[in-house]
Amino acid sequence: MVTSAKSVPTSSEIPQLAEQVREQLISTIKQGNQLTVEAVQAWTKATDALPTPDLSGVASLPSAEAVTTYAYDLAIELLKTQREFALQVAAAITPAKSA
Repeated sequence: MVTSAKSVPTSSEIPQLAEQVREQLISTIKQGNQLTVEAVQAWTKATDALPTPDLSGVASLPSAEAVTTYAYDLAIELLKTQREFALQVAAAITPAKSA
């Protein structure tokens, strides 16, 4: 849906437009993620033939999966906290409706 400079979307069009943009954004990100995973898999397969250094002293480090899970769990908690804060600020600046 394309609007001209003189045409203003109605309030009922904005959620539909926002949903379309959201769906396209998520779809594009998923496609990019899949391409990245495929590229990493190809790179890993290509480098399997290279010699690997002795990392016996590094065995106590957490796995990449554990670090990734931890980081995303932290990000989720931070996002939840910021969402709660933003909603509180929005409520504080919204005029109270009289009964």
